[in-house]
Amino acid sequence: MAKIDPIARAAEMSARGLILNAPYPGADRPWPAICTTCKSPTRSSYTSVITKGQGPCFTCGQRKSSAAAAFKRAVPADVAEAKIREANVEPLEDFPGTQGTWRCLCLTCFNEIDVWYSSVVYAGNGACDHCSGSREIPDADARAELLALGLEALVPYRGSNVKWRSRCTACKKIVDPTLCNARKTKSPCRYCAQRATDPDVAVEIMKEAGLKPLAPFPGSVKAGWKAEHIACGKQVDAVLDKVIQRRRASCVHCVRYGFKPGLPAFLYLMVNIALGAAKVGICNEGSGRIRDHERNGWKRVLIRPLPGYHAMRAEQHVLDRWLLLDLPQGVSRLDMPQGGWTETVALCDRTLLKLRKDFNAAIDATLEVGLDELTADCSGDDDSGCLF
Repeated sequence: MAKIDPIARAAEMSARGLILNAPYPGADRPWPAICTTCKSPTRSSYTSVITKGQGPCFTCGQRKSSAAAAFKRAVPADVAEAKIREANVEPLEDFPGTQGTWRCLCLTCFNEIDVWYSSVVYAGNGACDHCSGSREIPDADARAELLALGLEALVPYRGSNVKWRSRCTACKKIVDPTLCNARKTKSPCRYCAQRATDPDVAVEIMKEAGLKPLAPFPGSVKAGWKAEHIACGKQVDAVLDKVIQRRRASCVHCVRYGFKPGLPAFLYLMVNIALGAAKVGICNEGSGRIRDHERNGWKRVLIRPLPGYHAMRAEQHVLDRWLLLDLPQGVSRLDMPQGGWTETVALCDRTLLKLRKDFNAAIDATLEVGLDELTADCSGDDDSGCLF
């Protein structure tokens, strides 16, 4: 058997790019060293490196394997451009490869974006973080974008995929699409998108306004439509276009059932921050009306005790003021299961300071009128209420 020469074997290992840190340990034992290429520590044996011809450094071997695999996975530029266009984006520069971001233009929102080819083509993710809702944007920017889409925000922005309470600038109805959905649809307002086209939708709009159709949809939003006002059971001639646009109750026959104008009462002003709205209302002393509103998220701002007839006149004074200013209704029927949505206004249309002035002006105007004149406007002293 030939004699082993440790010095010769050390020279062979050094020639393979290693700086040895220990004497020869034996052919099959790990030999501590430093790779001269990547400066990483190694423990390859003499047998694996010299006899079997393997690489002396595990780290360098991994890098070579990764590079070879990446070369095999290399995507031709023309193929990459065709694939990325399927995600509705247009490249703004040459394809940089799968290991870096690719500057493109989103053809949906027309923002310039940085796209990861592997994420879009291999993982199936969306290309644009603006459209997907994953990108955080300031409240002011989101509001401006929503307004450009035809909707006015009524509450603060909480995310692209969170329902955002807003009002259509065209039909003045309250809707709650997400910003992502508003970007994708032709008309983000469900009323404007479907009005006058689908009889079933027309019936739903009537029901939401508190009306029960007594005849089939006439086929036009401008035509009269026989209906029953659900609250009082009386028949009205409704016009769908007016039902969609108007902010006041749809029935001229309605009276305030339960309110007794001959008894002491309260005039109150309340706000609901979550709904972005304010409400004026009246109730008799001892009633649970205010508590009902508070259980549904409303907070008292002002309250004033008044005789019942005075309270009715003061409330009407406020509502007439809002109507004169053409202020849309602040909430929908579905937002107030306890009732009272027709006496609301959005806080973005009327600031709290102006609402306080409306409230106090109504009281001042009412107290200037004598009780005899107030009672003369009513049909009687019974408890059924007063028609306005």
